Amino acid sequence: MATATRSGAWEPLKHQAFAILVSANLASNIGTWIQNVGEKWQMAELTRSPLLISLIETGTTLPILFLALSAGALADIIDRRKLLLAAQTYMLFVAAGLSALTFAHLISPGVLITMSLLLGVGSALTQPAWQAIVPELLPREQIANGVALNSAGFNVSRAVGPAVGGLIVGIMGPAWAFALNSLSFLAVVGALWQWKRVVPTQDLPGERFLGAVKVGLRYVRHSRPLQIILCRAVAFVFFTGIIFSLLPSLAIHHLNTTSEGFGFLLGCIGAGAVAATTFLPKLRARMATNRLLLVFHLLAVAGIAGLGFSTRSWMAGLALFACGMSWLSVLSTVNTAIQLSVPSWVKARAFGCYTTAWGGALAIGATFWGAVAMRFGIRAGFLAAGAGLLLATLLVHRLKIEALDHEPDMTPHRAAPHPDSGLDLEAGPILIQLEYRIPMAKREEFRAAMREVRRIRKRDGAIRWSLFEEPAAKDQDTVAFQESFVSTSWGEHLRQHHRATMEDREIFAAAYRLDPEGRPRIRHLVAAWEEHEALLDRIWE
Repeated sequence: MATATRSGAWEPLKHQAFAILVSANLASNIGTWIQNVGEKWQMAELTRSPLLISLIETGTTLPILFLALSAGALADIIDRRKLLLAAQTYMLFVAAGLSALTFAHLISPGVLITMSLLLGVGSALTQPAWQAIVPELLPREQIANGVALNSAGFNVSRAVGPAVGGLIVGIMGPAWAFALNSLSFLAVVGALWQWKRVVPTQDLPGERFLGAVKVGLRYVRHSRPLQIILCRAVAFVFFTGIIFSLLPSLAIHHLNTTSEGFGFLLGCIGAGAVAATTFLPKLRARMATNRLLLVFHLLAVAGIAGLGFSTRSWMAGLALFACGMSWLSVLSTVNTAIQLSVPSWVKARAFGCYTTAWGGALAIGATFWGAVAMRFGIRAGFLAAGAGLLLATLLVHRLKIEALDHEPDMTPHRAAPHPDSGLDLEAGPILIQLEYRIPMAKREEFRAAMREVRRIRKRDGAIRWSLFEEPAAKDQDTVAFQESFVSTSWGEHLRQHHRATMEDREIFAAAYRLDPEGRPRIRHLVAAWEEHEALLDRIWE
């Protein structure tokens, strides 16, 4: 079992910077949930359409689908603290603008959805950077509990915020809810301003934005552990997201709750999540990760189905409590798995892909379940989502998340770059050739080992890779192989040296040891010129 799961549940709070930032984020999230109640209540007063009400959730999450990967690339190549400061300040002004429009009685369904979209843009810029700074604030063995506490803070806000929001909306109106949310962003801005982040130093130029996005996508394409995590997150969020898109319609138009009652129901989700935080570390220490995920998937199935059968607010509250426990347990486990299985140089981009995946699933799911409810009814929608989640659970359970049970060593190898070659860092493309002499008896073992080498080369930035074998006579003792791959520039190739982790180096070493000399002969070639063929020529070829 990972050492991270055995650390004390509250140990991360002993680190001052982490404690201050988590506390400030808690205050901001309370404000966000107060606004969430105000938005959905106001939309429910403007229209009875389940689709329009669910589009509030779509508006909040849709920007994540389109912007999170780009936000992750920005967070990997610029100062994350400055990016977070800019995003939080932007959201402060958007929330203030929504409050002003509401006070001026200029709110319509279209305006409400538009403002939720604008706030979603700020959220998309914030989330990858926020999740990527956790390892900067805590030692490795406390990351899992730090993620759980961060998630717990979010869910404490989910328990407190809606209850407070329901009271504020009922007594003072939605405009004041939006104003309080605007003020809550000041807590995060102040905490970020106070945080003295140590910016990592390096002797290489920073990546360019488009190149960083491409490298991030290439990493996801060739990282099976990350692909498994994303697949499992999407399967869970698409079906459980129905809670956030259809709960307003269920509560207001079927259970006939007041704004305070609606806030109470949303608070039950947060209360369930907070309850899960207290025992989740112990469960992780005793139970394998994938069995833990199965248990909480099935609990979510029961909770969603329970909402479909609920005829009283207390019944819905119990179902939402179970859903809240599942939501925190599954997504904090997935989040921790990314923290532990992705190296620091691409961490924000990995979280950008993760945020894109679950944000897209939530946004598309909100529209889909809204349409289902329009056609078949609210209760039928919840029952269909429960059945769908059960089927998805059975399908994805065979995809094993291993990072928490067997932590890979993501420590940078920090192999020294090549001696100064005099090449301009922008020179390229660069062709790297490695020549091996492999005993004939180990030929097949070498070919198998090079499949893993290929995956790492392409994951870390190679745009092309190939392995050639010299034809050999039957009585020949050794066979010659040539590995070749292409980097876009000399600077990008040097960055690849810093991207290799200790676990990667073990894979390289296993292949290199099959050569009697223990390592290949390496040479580097720079393109004499780069030919840009016309589009018609490329199509013809």
